[in-house]
Amino acid sequence: MIKSFCPLHVAVFQGKGEKERMEIEKMFCELFNELPGIVLLAKEKQNIIGVMRMKSCQGSKAADVSKDAIDENNIGWRKSVWNMEWDRHDPLEQHWHLGPIGVLPSHQGSGIGSMLMGRFCREVDACFAKAYLETDLDKNVLFYERFGFKVVFESEIFDVKNRYMLRDAKT
Repeated sequence: MIKSFCPLHVAVFQGKGEKERMEIEKMFCELFNELPGIVLLAKEKQNIIGVMRMKSCQGSKAADVSKDAIDENNIGWRKSVWNMEWDRHDPLEQHWHLGPIGVLPSHQGSGIGSMLMGRFCREVDACFAKAYLETDLDKNVLFYERFGFKVVFESEIFDVKNRYMLRDAKT
């Protein structure tokens, strides 16, 4: 269950109430259950306390969002703007895409995120591949930099600053 909201989710879903939380949770359930990728869980007893998804990507350039269908209050349109903007910065070459990754607020700072990131980096390094991610939180930029990621581009989505980060292949 979603315990906190990032600025981009608040902007895209236009709030941080129960209705928005349910929409975000539904989006993540679809992502984890229906799209290809590798999902790793961190558990404490039977409770999920952290999650990470990684996917091997060829890279491509996305089409622009239709200008005819602008509806600032339509969540589907707002999600398409968000996805198209992130897709525009996706590396063209083969890479591993990280996201989402998260740890329950009650367990942050205890090394779980670092454990998940370490696993991700080992997997990517074994493939001699680049790694890529997006984030909208300053504290996340600092966290990812500890694992060799560098900000390669910035953009705004609904007035929220997004950073696109790349990690070169390690040999």
